[in-house]
Amino acid sequence: MKIRQLEAFHALMLRQTVTRAAQMLHISQPAVTRLINDLEADVGFPLFDRANGRLHPTPEGLALFEEVERSFAGMERIAQTAEQIKSLRRGSLHIAGAPAVALEFLPTTLTGFLREHPGIDTTLLIHSSRTVVDLVVGRRCDVGFIAHPLTHPGAHVELIVKAPMRCVLPLGHRLAERAVITPEDLHGESFVSFPKEFDGRVAIDREFAARRVDRVITSESQLSATLCVLVQHGAGVALIDPITARYAAGRVVVKPFIPEICSEYSLVVSNQWPLSRLASAFVDYARDRLTEVVSG
Repeated sequence: MKIRQLEAFHALMLRQTVTRAAQMLHISQPAVTRLINDLEADVGFPLFDRANGRLHPTPEGLALFEEVERSFAGMERIAQTAEQIKSLRRGSLHIAGAPAVALEFLPTTLTGFLREHPGIDTTLLIHSSRTVVDLVVGRRCDVGFIAHPLTHPGAHVELIVKAPMRCVLPLGHRLAERAVITPEDLHGESFVSFPKEFDGRVAIDREFAARRVDRVITSESQLSATLCVLVQHGAGVALIDPITARYAAGRVVVKPFIPEICSEYSLVVSNQWPLSRLASAFVDYARDRLTEVVSG
């Protein structure tokens, strides 16, 4: 049996005449008749009784039609699924991100993307930048977003944007009205900071040492979000990445800091496997949103 024969049989059963079946399939009436005759020859029994120029399904034809109908319904579902995949309304998207981007930015961005592409399934994992790279290389995630410059032979790491850190102060702090904060402004201040082994901490310490400005380190944490909470409750002031600072505004005072100490945000994809159309669309969407958030 050939699919075209079954299409002719299906159309004839639905439309009841050769003429209407031919119109449904956009072929000639003789072509429909030939396809039906060939199908009957292949199955080995008549599908229609011919009487007075009309075709009436045989019991065997009706039994076959039940199965053909189920098969065509399945084909229709396949066609619908293909269309949903094509229009990015079906599929799975697995994303991993470092905390600096995954605690606030990626959930917000993912929600906007889902509004434009309803019907897709998503997973968002939060890990260190190094683990994010490993997840992408191991094909456990489609794309990753990291906040530290890293390299891996199995990954392509693309810098999306570089932006200066922000100084965050408790509400009502004596420096809250300053337009810009400098190291000299923070002389003797209680300061909450990243651990000493972090690149961001090294860069911050270098700037303060160069200006012989002393701070009082009261607490350390590897997460900008945790530093924000410490600042919010009066443990000190801090320099943190601009995305976390953007989402913390209102709970703390956020100010530019001079000299600039930059944070970097990068995209991670596998260099062994191509991105799906859905993942590529999300990458483009997230890249635009990230640039907007950092520059806003």
